[in-house]
Amino acid sequence: MVPLTTGIQPKPSAPAPPITVACSGCGGKLKVRAELAGKKAKCPKCSSVTRVPVPAPPPAPEEDVIMAEPDDATYVEAEPDEPRVSFFSRLVVVAAMFVIILTVIGCSIYANLSFTVTKSVNFKYFPPFMAHHNGNMNRHLGAEYHEIAKAIVAGEGFANPFKEKTGPTAWMPPLLPALTAALMLICDDRDSVMTVILFFQGATLILTGLIVLILARQTTTWLGLLSNLPPFLQGLANLGWTFWIVAAFMIGLLCDFRMWFQVTHDCWFILLALDLAVIGYSWCKPMQGWKSSVGWGLFGGFCAMTSPIVGLVWGMLTLALLARERAWIRFGIMCVFAGLTVTPWIVRNYIVFGRFIPIKSNAAYELYQSQCLIPDGLLQPNAFGSHPYGNAGRERRLYKELGELPFLDKKRELFWESVNKDPVDFLDRAACRFLGATLWYIPFNRDEIRNRRTFVWINRAIHPWPFVALLFLAATAVWQRLSPAQWGVMIVYVFYLSPYIAISYYERYAIPLLGVKVLLVIWALDRLLWLVISLIKWIIGPKYS
Repeated sequence: MVPLTTGIQPKPSAPAPPITVACSGCGGKLKVRAELAGKKAKCPKCSSVTRVPVPAPPPAPEEDVIMAEPDDATYVEAEPDEPRVSFFSRLVVVAAMFVIILTVIGCSIYANLSFTVTKSVNFKYFPPFMAHHNGNMNRHLGAEYHEIAKAIVAGEGFANPFKEKTGPTAWMPPLLPALTAALMLICDDRDSVMTVILFFQGATLILTGLIVLILARQTTTWLGLLSNLPPFLQGLANLGWTFWIVAAFMIGLLCDFRMWFQVTHDCWFILLALDLAVIGYSWCKPMQGWKSSVGWGLFGGFCAMTSPIVGLVWGMLTLALLARERAWIRFGIMCVFAGLTVTPWIVRNYIVFGRFIPIKSNAAYELYQSQCLIPDGLLQPNAFGSHPYGNAGRERRLYKELGELPFLDKKRELFWESVNKDPVDFLDRAACRFLGATLWYIPFNRDEIRNRRTFVWINRAIHPWPFVALLFLAATAVWQRLSPAQWGVMIVYVFYLSPYIAISYYERYAIPLLGVKVLLVIWALDRLLWLVISLIKWIIGPKYS
């Protein structure tokens, strides 16, 4: 009831303080303007509707007060208040951060202790736990990336991707070779470069774990349904949920232990770009102003020069921002600065090769490998046995004789010849790549299916979870809205994997989706718990919930 005073109008006074009310759905605190008392407020987090209580009116002379009935209730948006975080909750988060940091550092130290082995029989204590087999390839430094970096350091420019002087190249995107070349100029030897890259790799994994922890906790909804429980039980639920977040990250990390701790390739570099894309989309509000739009555009150009597929992911996130914000001018600013960032590289490629090559040139060879060299469309070691990098035989000689683009033109012709001969076979291979990327784990080395059965079946049990979680989140978005961050992560997953499914795929290509996959699984479990608890509360009724 709202008191209406009569007579002489009082002097203007300070506005009434906002009313704080707990959301009936998620338990979060909502701050609502005082004039909306008695109406209904919709929670921006879980969309539940809560009636705003009417505060007691200030005392006044009875004859000067007329009690008026409130207007019809209407739905109004409520502003979320900053939740009060208990000391215990802060302690849990800090402890979880330390667990992530110490685990990554410990795994890295353990993996590289293999460099101290003097008797090859002792390699059995390191993955893949086979005597006389050293699985540590940290001196690898990215194959073609490292060869191009050596050419840059030698003053030969962006060239020679295959261990010989084969001339200018656009085989790989430019940023990682440039970084490796800079480290080679600064450091004394290859092992020093390896050490720095291992530091970057570990730091990126730690960043990924912290992003997963913070973003998963910020978007958790089921804990809010426990607001009526005693604080002790709420604390235990909070502790258990944080433990699950950390455990999910550890499971994802250890399933790909070899690629994260025993190989130095481009996985960490692409993971870093995806991490920054998720951070920018979820927290930085790229379309808030022209400065942030310029920064997001420049970042998009660097994403493209990290990997064309990461550039595609950035583009789809930018379109999602446009659909949400409708800021066409700032969208144009982003596109302009992204284009300006990649223009020097595109111009260089046109001057050197006489063709338009946006970022990298080797897509035709990837298509040729998947279509013509292997039976099921999923790359395996025999496809790399004839690769110009790993084999100095016919393929490398042909590459040197023809030059890069004529060599790739021949591979493109062979690919289209195979597709035109049997189009259904191409679709069948693409279907195999889809299953391999989403539902059915197939190791790069098929001998592991026979020699490492336990390892393969553990991965097959875990591999489908992210894709199933994606489907579950999309299906249940009808009942509970997804947050922008959740939609963003789903966009990253879909548009990162799609080109690989269409062109060429094996397990290493999906490794940089570590954080994205873990978040999808965490969110799916969160939503499942929310649905189950909501159903239980509906069955037993509000009196007992």
